[in-house]
Formats: sequence, C-alpha cells, structure tokens
Amino acid sequence: MLEIAMHKYILALFISMTAFSAPNYHADLFCAYDAAMKYKEIVKFEFQARDKFRHCTISCIVGIECGVTASAIMGMAKEIADVFGPGNAEWGDLVADIMGLRISKRQSVYNLDTCSQSCEYYY
Repeated sequence: MLEIAMHKYILALFISMTAFSAPNYHADLFCAYDAAMKYKEIVKFEFQARDKFRHCTISCIVGIECGVTASAIMGMAKEIADVFGPGNAEWGDLVADIMGLRISKRQSVYNLDTCSQSCEYYY
C-alpha cells in the first residue's frame, strides 16, 4: 500500500514538473503509469537475476504503447521511489530500462512478445 502511494506521489511530482509542457504529455505519463502497473503483473521472473529482463521488457512495451519519454520518466520515477521506499534502487535497472527503450524503437518490435524476445537476448 505504501509502495503504491509513493509511486502515485512520484507521478504527481513529475506531472507538476511538466505543467508547462505539451498537453498530451500528461496523458502519456498517465498511460505509462497504467501500462507499467498492468505489465508489472504480467511480466514475472523466477530469479532475482531476471529483474533486468523485467525492467527491459516493461520499458519496451510501455515505450511502444505510451511513448519513449513517458516510459523513461516512469523508469526513473520507479528508481527514485526505490531510494525512499522498500525497493532496491540500482543503476543496472536504469540501464535495462534504457535497453528496453532502445528495443522499442525497432520496427521488428511491436508487442509484448517481441519486446520479451528481444530483451531475452540481453538478459
């Protein structure tokens, strides 16, 4: 419960920081938050080492569905929340997020399965 509250607080902070940006930007941030929460439940991993695979895959699919910028902001917000919350903030998680965003720009990557297959190669 506290983790969800922290994530919503971070999302509100980023939205307020972008108050003067393009109007569609806020919709992209809400899209990214909703998509990240949805795919967090779908993309599971068995071992802790698979955490980077999960970061890569979720960043990729959120980048496709909501835009790369919004997905990048959500990835950073998640790591900031981990600093103050119960999670473990790691630079490696941000690197995996960036890899997922790079993969999401490929023409051959267009859905969760293709994101997952591409991230599997790296993680």
